[in-house]
Amino acid sequence: MLRIKISVCLLALLCLGLTQASAQTLRDPTRPGAGAIGSAQHQGGSKLVLNSLMITDNSATAIINNKTFTTGDRVQGVRITRITAQGVWLADGRQLKLYPEVTATKGQ
Repeated sequence: MLRIKISVCLLALLCLGLTQASAQTLRDPTRPGAGAIGSAQHQGGSKLVLNSLMITDNSATAIINNKTFTTGDRVQGVRITRITAQGVWLADGRQLKLYPEVTATKGQ
């Protein structure tokens, strides 16, 4: 009888260990995918990420890599040519965009 109880306990521990091992290999569903819109890579530079846009009647400001920029400023040596609610345009032809869910207005 004792041998059966020990076998059941060992089997239960084995099943628990297998469950833990498989749970650790799951991907976090809240992490962004690899192909997320909103970043661009410059040759030899680090990735550019458009964090936020602040558009008013008089000015437009972009937060790129957690730093503030306006039209005409340079980010990683490239001039910012335009900032609109749709994104930021760089002189080398790249465009940085926010996620569509962030720029979409409810009810449109």
